Amino acid sequence: MTRLLPVAVALLTLAFPTSAAAPSSPPTSAPPTLRIAGPAGTFRAGEQVLVALSGWPAGAVQIEVCGNEGRRGALDCATSRAGHGQVPSSGAVTIPVVLTAPPVACPCLVRARTPTGTTNATVVLPLTGVNALPAPASGGAPELVVAGLHAVDGSGVPGWFGLPGELTVDLTLRNVGPIDAVDPPFSLLFGRPGRVHALVDAPPLGTIGAGQTREYRIRIPMDVATVGRHELHGRIEPPGRPVAFAVEAARYPWGLLGLVAVSLVWLLARLRRRPRPARPEAVGEAPAGRRA
Repeated sequence: MTRLLPVAVALLTLAFPTSAAAPSSPPTSAPPTLRIAGPAGTFRAGEQVLVALSGWPAGAVQIEVCGNEGRRGALDCATSRAGHGQVPSSGAVTIPVVLTAPPVACPCLVRARTPTGTTNATVVLPLTGVNALPAPASGGAPELVVAGLHAVDGSGVPGWFGLPGELTVDLTLRNVGPIDAVDPPFSLLFGRPGRVHALVDAPPLGTIGAGQTREYRIRIPMDVATVGRHELHGRIEPPGRPVAFAVEAARYPWGLLGLVAVSLVWLLARLRRRPRPARPEAVGEAPAGRRA
């Protein structure tokens, strides 16, 4: 039994979870491309075209028409009438999209992006039939940057045994622009790498003043099925340039494996200590030298 104790202790050390949390970014080895499949020349608002994507991450994709070259992000785009589709694991798909007139005048473009904007691509769109006014001149816009990002499994001991818990993400935002960012839209998606589809509640960001830095703590519920590597993707859309981020964390129920290992060690020890049954003597005639 004493020789088995070091094995049990070594296995129990695995019960302490290791949570890897590091900002991640879309792969750069194969840049995504976007093109409009249709006749050369000018397109017209309301016309349906085929938009082809390649080298795109698997999952949901949103395709929208933007005026003002999309300089102000969602403010320049017909986001409410965007086209949507699912990209297979091959990364190539063709999606029919109606060219909805953007809310501001051209120059126009078609923009494709993941729901949180971690991957995006644009293509110039010569578009007629847009009667919107030009985008208003502005003396500046807020410019948010991610100054800090860290994720850790906050489930504690219950997480060691695969019980429900939560992922805690600390996010630091800095506004390096000349004007305040007032409660910009904020969206979050959570899921396994390549399948980040689950929409989760994002906290209100409030007002981030010009030159100000603010810290936020985001708590993501994790159920029993949340095991292995997972990613959280976020997108913030202030007037001006949107900002996107992605962070990865891992969750493994090492405690369950430790319990199984200790149980096996205990069982083996019991089997070794169990007394063996006495061996019965053979019954037969006495040796010839001992006969009466």
